[in-house]
Amino acid sequence: MKRIIVCLLIIGFAAGCTDKDSTPSGVISREKMEKILWDMVQADQYANAYLLKDSARINLKTETQKLYEQVFRLHNVSHDQFRESFQYYLARPDLTRPLFDSLLARGNQLRQESYKNPPVISPPVITPPHPPIPIVNHSPDSARRMQKPMSKPVSAPFKPLVNPPVIKPAVKTPPTTDTPRSN
Repeated sequence: MKRIIVCLLIIGFAAGCTDKDSTPSGVISREKMEKILWDMVQADQYANAYLLKDSARINLKTETQKLYEQVFRLHNVSHDQFRESFQYYLARPDLTRPLFDSLLARGNQLRQESYKNPPVISPPVITPPHPPIPIVNHSPDSARRMQKPMSKPVSAPFKPLVNPPVIKPAVKTPPTTDTPRSN
């Protein structure tokens, strides 16, 4: 009986001395999982900000899945490995809470930095709708200048009519011979 109690105590101490923060094999480490989740949040924000505007032509869900696959390739992780690791972290609230808290702190830090250094927006450049009209100088030399061609006049391009209207000449009717003519 004493041996059983001693064995149970040894097993209890051995289990109590193990590292609770270590992850089993096949599960993504906490630091790498944090980076993956951060990139997935960024992909979601991109999809909601830019792809949602174009949702008439694209399927938002499939495009978001493509973005997630790019995140997995970036971090050399398969979709199944991520899903199993995510399920592991969700089952362990003692590991999940610090993971999500660090993501929240990172987002808050970036938001505070963006408030400190707002982007500089330059005023838009306004161009006039038409080029300025040249002022005609009516000095005595202007007649001499008018003889020389100044530049090509700006006009609308000439389009010939495809089927020009036919103008028939007016036909004069000869006087009738019913009335006698007097000479």
